[in-house]
Amino acid sequence: MGFYYGDKTYVLDSASVDAKGSFHFEGDTAMTGGIYFILLKNKRYFEFIIDKDQRFTMSTDTADFIKNMKVEGSPENQDFYDYLNYAASRYGKFQKLQDSAKTQAQKTNVKIKIDSLNIIVKKYKEDFIARHPDYFMSEIFKAAETPDVPPTPTLANGRKDSTFGYRYYKSHFFDNINFSDDKMVHTPPEIFFNRIKEYFSRLTFPIPDSIDVAADYIIAKARKSPDMFKFLVNYVTYQYANSDIMGMDAVYVHMVKTYYTPQNVSWESASQLEKMRETANQIEPVLIGKTAPSIVLSDTSNVMTALDSIKARYTILCFWDYDCGLCQQEIPKLIKWYDAHKDQGMEVYAVEINDNEVAKWKDYIKKHKLDWINVADVFHTSNYHHDYDVISTPMIYVLDENKRIIAKKIDVKDLDGILKHDMQINSLKK
Repeated sequence: MGFYYGDKTYVLDSASVDAKGSFHFEGDTAMTGGIYFILLKNKRYFEFIIDKDQRFTMSTDTADFIKNMKVEGSPENQDFYDYLNYAASRYGKFQKLQDSAKTQAQKTNVKIKIDSLNIIVKKYKEDFIARHPDYFMSEIFKAAETPDVPPTPTLANGRKDSTFGYRYYKSHFFDNINFSDDKMVHTPPEIFFNRIKEYFSRLTFPIPDSIDVAADYIIAKARKSPDMFKFLVNYVTYQYANSDIMGMDAVYVHMVKTYYTPQNVSWESASQLEKMRETANQIEPVLIGKTAPSIVLSDTSNVMTALDSIKARYTILCFWDYDCGLCQQEIPKLIKWYDAHKDQGMEVYAVEINDNEVAKWKDYIKKHKLDWINVADVFHTSNYHHDYDVISTPMIYVLDENKRIIAKKIDVKDLDGILKHDMQINSLKK
């Protein structure tokens, strides 16, 4: 027996099938509601609903689980299979027509028939919901409905409101989903999880500020539902903590500072909460848009050189190590890039993290002709490892003329695109 949780499936329990094909599951406590499934050895499975009725039997034939299913003790599950058979009997024949349609006229005809059938099935669901408003199956039917966008209104200037459809669809996207019902989390992805994913990926602008607003909006709906609240908070937090898109660590910081407190989060230990908040506090000062933390380090002549003293249109802050294999691949690329761009107001502030091998560091500089600003913490006075979250090398930050972070933890190959984009944005502001 397995269950759904977001877009994942998990095993709950197992049972042996006797010679007559019978098996049973039992427990001392009520199960969490949702849609569960029985998975057989041959990987075939059938689903059932767990809600108020938790003592029932199901019998079927392996030739066709759905068609032959009989349920005793759970009217909702019998209704569930009645619907599955109803839908299969009506949509099945249209699938054959759709597969055999060759000409445009044939395809159009099939589409008209399917659209008509959709209306009939929708009426079936509406009637069911009216008869059984307390069934979880009714919640599932409602959750499957997406907003019907009304005709686009005309603005005062006589033009159509070009953004109306998007705004209406987004604002009504969750109208039919009950965020107060924990059971929604325990359904196949197409019922609930995919809607959450779509809201963030298609209906929310992919910048941290917009994602933060979207997250707060959805999570607020789930405040009265412990399992739903937990799922949404964890999903958003770790979705963006592990994002490949630069700058999304800002979402992680927002989520941790807003929700991961002892008052809100009961599923994490006190030590884990503290660890997460320490991480968020460490990341926050170097988020995109923040002014880079101060660094004052010694150059090769033991002259203290401050990062914020550099006068440059853009400063490339690079943490590296002469003995790092990946650095030995990337630093030559950075040298080539710098030689081609240094006359355009670009500067490199290169921090050697191995401050115990000063002589070897200086030899590398001379050998490879690194004529940018080379510094190291020779006198062990800086905490830049912590301040800039330096956990690997090379690590590159891009700073504008005011030392505001515009990119971080990037490859050399990304520099041109990032700087071009920033220049375009700045030109639009003027």
